[in-house]
Amino acid sequence: MMNAVLFVTLAVTAAVFTGIWLIHVGLKDAGIVDYYWGPGFAVIGAIHVIAAPETTAEQWVFLFAVTLWAVRLAAYLIPRHLRSHEEDGRYRAMRENGGRRFWWASLFTVFLLQAALLWIIAAPVHAALSPAAAMPPTGVAAFQFWAGLVIFAIGLAIEATADRQLAAGKAALPYGMPVSGGLWGLSRHPNYLGEIILWWGLGLSAYALSGSPLAFIGPVVLTSVMLAVSIPLTEAQLLRTRPAYEEYAQRVPALIPGLAPRRRGRHPAE
Repeated sequence: MMNAVLFVTLAVTAAVFTGIWLIHVGLKDAGIVDYYWGPGFAVIGAIHVIAAPETTAEQWVFLFAVTLWAVRLAAYLIPRHLRSHEEDGRYRAMRENGGRRFWWASLFTVFLLQAALLWIIAAPVHAALSPAAAMPPTGVAAFQFWAGLVIFAIGLAIEATADRQLAAGKAALPYGMPVSGGLWGLSRHPNYLGEIILWWGLGLSAYALSGSPLAFIGPVVLTSVMLAVSIPLTEAQLLRTRPAYEEYAQRVPALIPGLAPRRRGRHPAE
């Protein structure tokens, strides 16, 4: 049963991203791929619950936490993209580099790649909502479950606060000036830091429910992608388009507050 549900969640995720790719071909805007990034995890969770013979109270709490994060992220990303009236700079650069082939190559390099990443990062969701996890945790496992949710809540608060401060800062500052107040004065990417923290919290809660170390695959992959891909691409784009960003990068660490910031002449990611 579990293997069948995993296949279904993978097939649904790939089908949805393929549909979004078809819409993107007409719009010429790959940024719409971000619309499903959060909701995709909630959909995977819902499929697991529908297929499960029973769902414990802890599993419902876990699914609620994932859905809360997904809805908040979508409610932030979709209006932000609609207000921009243009394709995200990272995808625009990929489109320019890809030339006339980008419209079909993007199916694999952007959309299905993100579908695969989403499904893998959803490892805590797969583990926590599997039939094997349908036993209320007790003792140490119960403590781990609730501790994981506390970590999740901390990460969610950091991510939401960072997004709110970024939006307010962009509205108040002249175009091209980096937001450096609040959390953005401690980290150049506090939103990414919050997301990393919350996924490690979900991983811990999922491990407590399932007993499977595979629950931590998602946080490991997410953290690796953030450090190796998301931050470098974002930094490169900002350094190209925001002249004042270089000075900001000299003062503020890329991710973890308190670490030494980027030195002049080094690569954008630390």
